Amino acid sequence: MRIALAGALTPFDNMQDELLQVLIAGQCAIQPSERYGAPVALMPRRERDGPITDALAMDVATWADIEGRPDGRRLLVYCTTKGRFDWWLAERNAGKQAKYGLFSEVAETLAVQKLHYEGFRTVSNACVSGAQGVIEAAEALLDGDCDTAVVVGSDHITEFISQGFSSLNARSSHPARPFDHTRDGLSLGEACAAVLLKRSNDPRFPRLVSYGCSNDANHISGPSQDGSGLALAIERALDGIDKSEIRAICAHGTATVYNDAMEARAFHTVFEGAPPPVFGIKGAIGHTLGAAGLIEVIVSATVATEGLIPPTVGFEQGEVNYPLDVVHGEPRKIEPGYILTTNSGFGGMNTAIVVGPGTL
Repeated sequence: MRIALAGALTPFDNMQDELLQVLIAGQCAIQPSERYGAPVALMPRRERDGPITDALAMDVATWADIEGRPDGRRLLVYCTTKGRFDWWLAERNAGKQAKYGLFSEVAETLAVQKLHYEGFRTVSNACVSGAQGVIEAAEALLDGDCDTAVVVGSDHITEFISQGFSSLNARSSHPARPFDHTRDGLSLGEACAAVLLKRSNDPRFPRLVSYGCSNDANHISGPSQDGSGLALAIERALDGIDKSEIRAICAHGTATVYNDAMEARAFHTVFEGAPPPVFGIKGAIGHTLGAAGLIEVIVSATVATEGLIPPTVGFEQGEVNYPLDVVHGEPRKIEPGYILTTNSGFGGMNTAIVVGPGTL
């Protein structure tokens, strides 16, 4: 399985190549916001009708379709945490006929009306939506349901999202500090991303090597603190892979107290107390929800190929318990090889994906 094409539009207003460069430079797009009550990373505003990331999702999906020139039976997988719920709810409360649908309308518009694809799926699985969408597309390809698949992930910050995370005391008054001992919450971000997957042996394209999922069934919004759910997903992804071949981990790293502690414990469990170097990008672009896992797959594939890990923005000093080798301060050179990327979400869902360079 190959990642034949990948691109992302982030608060840095860039695509794939430029994104890695700003991450390597240690830049941060998270800024104070009076409107949302805490620092956020917003997309540059454009004059569009309707939710901005929906419009941009159409842009990146169209770009992936044109540049990738997919042939045969084509599938589009659309990933989002909430779709257009905010707009639908506002219109309903105002007694208006809804202009916006919830989830499937966006995917249908992209797949059927704009790209003329034969099939589409919508994945809405909290904060693992983007990663889960990649897995769903890979399964469809392996099952022979399609010949190529475009996975698109997008979400935008609204009062609904902002107030929801605030009600859980999950947001920080400072830019997010993943894995730092002073971390106290996440920073929200918005973005959209797309990858084109296909069955191929072309060494020019990074490999989607393996993946695993699990659900710890612990709590509606809190992960199991022993890390067993995430550890199980990682073990499934690493089945048949020598763990010493994992060069680094691109962690979910939300900078909440519980998530990062859980991840650290899971990494120690799987790698028997000696996990490989860890990095995260949410201190730079915030938690982009439905786009997060997809962007992290893109970044991980580039790191696997280029052999250069970006620093974890916001990290200075780690925890005493389950300490991690968090890449910070400056980028770190590694041998090209496998990169593990992990995500966890509300409802107990965990995903783990391994990517590698095209020649490995």
